[in-house]
Amino acid sequence: MRKSVLKRTVSAAITGLFAQCAVLSTAYAGEILNFRVLKDGEPIGYEKVEITQTANKRTVTVETLTNVRVLFLQFHYDHQRTEHWDGDALISVDTTTNDDGTHYTYQASYQEGCYQLAGKGVGKRDACNGAWPLTLWLEDVTGKANLYSVIDAEPYAVQTRKVGTEKLMVENRETPATHYVMSGDVERDLWYGTDGKLLKTSFKRKGYDIDFIRVDAIALQH
Repeated sequence: MRKSVLKRTVSAAITGLFAQCAVLSTAYAGEILNFRVLKDGEPIGYEKVEITQTANKRTVTVETLTNVRVLFLQFHYDHQRTEHWDGDALISVDTTTNDDGTHYTYQASYQEGCYQLAGKGVGKRDACNGAWPLTLWLEDVTGKANLYSVIDAEPYAVQTRKVGTEKLMVENRETPATHYVMSGDVERDLWYGTDGKLLKTSFKRKGYDIDFIRVDAIALQH
């Protein structure tokens, strides 16, 4: 009898432990968005967006690296960014960037629609226009008229219109996507999946076509 009770007690404890681990795993669920960066169709780098969710809080870390020389032009871009979110509200942004040998760092902190920004190479700014950095991984950015650079915090005024729903080739398969065109101080074509996360963005840099296209981690290694 005692052995049977002990066995049930141990079994219940193990079951409870697994259940607790499952809850913790759900509470700290993460997602990684991997992008291959192309210049005129040729790979020149990558971007990784890691999203960590804890209850209503969300931390997003972004790492982007491109490094290629074309004639006399150097495409070297090394960028790291951390975004802290409370629900849909952006709380703070920290960035560090090497843009073709020029270094920038800044930190922006938010209180409702107002923010304070300061850093190396960007000066200081206080504003209450609800501007976000040009953080394109989230479809909500298409509703913003005021943005600022993730490199040097230069303010942007933009307009974004929805083109419509299309089929986009992602990982050699057709994927439903919503296509937007951003214009004004920033010009981008943007495609988002049904989950509201970025699938592809296209733009011009130094006269070349640049694309960020979602891939899986294995494909990024090839």
